[in-house]
Amino acid sequence: MSASHLTLYTETRPRLLSLAYRMTGSLADSEDILQEAWLRFAQVPAEKVGSAAALLTTIVTRLCLDLLRSARKKRETYVGPWLPEPMPDLYLAHEDAMQRETVSYAFLLLLQKLAPAERAVFILREIFDYDYIEIAKVVRKSADNCRQVFHRAKKSLRRELGVQTSAGPHERELLAAFLAACSGDNLEKLVQMLGHDATLLSDGGGKVNASSIPVVGKSKVAKFIFAVRHKGGRKLYYAARMNNTDAIIIYADGKPYAAQFFEYGHGRITRTLIVRNPNKLTLFADREKLLSQGILQPVAKFLGAKATLLIAANSLMRFLFSRRAPSALR
Repeated sequence: MSASHLTLYTETRPRLLSLAYRMTGSLADSEDILQEAWLRFAQVPAEKVGSAAALLTTIVTRLCLDLLRSARKKRETYVGPWLPEPMPDLYLAHEDAMQRETVSYAFLLLLQKLAPAERAVFILREIFDYDYIEIAKVVRKSADNCRQVFHRAKKSLRRELGVQTSAGPHERELLAAFLAACSGDNLEKLVQMLGHDATLLSDGGGKVNASSIPVVGKSKVAKFIFAVRHKGGRKLYYAARMNNTDAIIIYADGKPYAAQFFEYGHGRITRTLIVRNPNKLTLFADREKLLSQGILQPVAKFLGAKATLLIAANSLMRFLFSRRAPSALR
């Protein structure tokens, strides 16, 4: 190993992490893969490195394929819905807007439907702009085969991808109203902001309480959210930019309790995804550090003054109603 090896690896590392994360949906697995890739790269004589980016991409992609093939059985026996590990947008600083769209939960879940080799071909071509000859060398297939695989995968994904996950001004207002309804225990208001066929996926990984099947229908989703809110002690809500959208991180008793994502359509929340598996929340263990880094923000600061007033008003109404209203009205 030479100093140039370390320099080349360090320069390429953010891109390699993006590749591994899209392949696996796991930051922890991606970090392990990059560590192994570094060990292998460091053993290659300097005169044989050639293009460091190409070599490292090949090593990382093949390690991802090996992991996915070996983990297939484990994924099949996973308890309940499987959701990707949340990724703060801080990790995506080197990517352009088009690339960031491909780390949304909706997109990552669709990628998981592709076979490992199909996923690799699609990611290398669509996101990292590799040509088919380069891809063929990485996945050990012919260029023609890679071209066919890519077009088949793209057609499949285009057919299914139609949700909005990025949060514009209207979606941020909707998120503020959602939090206000929760803080005020206003079930009826929450139901109104959910789409008729709203769904909820909750990933506990068999380690904590979570729904083992999707929750479908706006009334059922709203009731499930309220049930979660009132379990597990006092909750603190923080906002974060993760996976190219606005998300919520919930803490209970000082520990990360859940990460919650939202998808939108026709002015409503159409799907909410809740990550509760503690193995996928380890990045959020040090709340104070994340606040100092700006990864986490108080909800009021993140959503703005209008949202702050809305949430405060709902909380006040909840207090007045529960403490002072005649019992017959409660």
